[in-house]
Amino acid sequence: MAKKDTPQPIGPKTTADYLARLPQFEPRPIPFADLQEYDIQVQREQGIDGTDCGDVPSSDCGEAGLPRARKQRIDDVLSKFMAPHIRDDATKLELFLNDAKRAIAGYVGARETEYDRRRAKKLLSATSIALETTERKLQEIARWPELSNYLKRLHRDATLAEQPKPSSQKQVKQELRRRADLGRSYSDFAPDQTAWRLCQLETVVSLAAERVTFGPGDAQRDQIAQDFTDQLASAWHSATETLPTCSKSTPRLKNPSPFARLLETINQELLAERHRSLNDFHRYGIKSVKRLRQLIGPDC
Repeated sequence: MAKKDTPQPIGPKTTADYLARLPQFEPRPIPFADLQEYDIQVQREQGIDGTDCGDVPSSDCGEAGLPRARKQRIDDVLSKFMAPHIRDDATKLELFLNDAKRAIAGYVGARETEYDRRRAKKLLSATSIALETTERKLQEIARWPELSNYLKRLHRDATLAEQPKPSSQKQVKQELRRRADLGRSYSDFAPDQTAWRLCQLETVVSLAAERVTFGPGDAQRDQIAQDFTDQLASAWHSATETLPTCSKSTPRLKNPSPFARLLETINQELLAERHRSLNDFHRYGIKSVKRLRQLIGPDC
């Protein structure tokens, strides 16, 4: 049994240098205001119920005996964690919360952008194949004069059939002009013209399908995670007035640094599973601490 040929996009494979110069598809990342809804999704994923207090301390319940709004959970988790590290300074705590939430929102938005690009790749690739197939069929019709002319006559007669028959010389002239206009309008979407336009569109769609996921995916995810920990390291320094520390894991290292535990807390409690780091952002945190020390100096 003969193997069917898989339709391929029109045109040669583009070079990496050329793709790199083209603009990238940038879906709208998660806005800062949407972080509250994201927090609710994370809590649902973790099985945290918002319908009753359960084991939640009474201080965390409202007047009706219900837990505080889920949207406050990020603030609650981060405030509790940072309390020992910020000396009773509500202003600095508020600034840290805002910085941390912006970092989280930026990280989640960048990761969601990555997912959207993969989804766009799938849609564009399927569209490219469909356009190429349709273009070939239209070209086949255009090369068949009898069938092509039949479509033209059918369009004209079907449209004119809805018009009353002319009863005067003036109406006859109007009818002739209408027929000529119909012929010209049909040529705008005739099989040969439509096939030519689809060919142009398919070229753009095929190029977009290559561009949206161009580049090493792992490197992109690494950069997203590194930007995230860089922002958190800067927020830590601003709030605590101390440089964060984050050491490589060794058998002797039993107690991670506070900054490393902050990354772990955010990773395990505040991020959806699909956005989590397998090592709690530890190796990115090490680089962030090193960068920050180089930027501001070890004695600051």
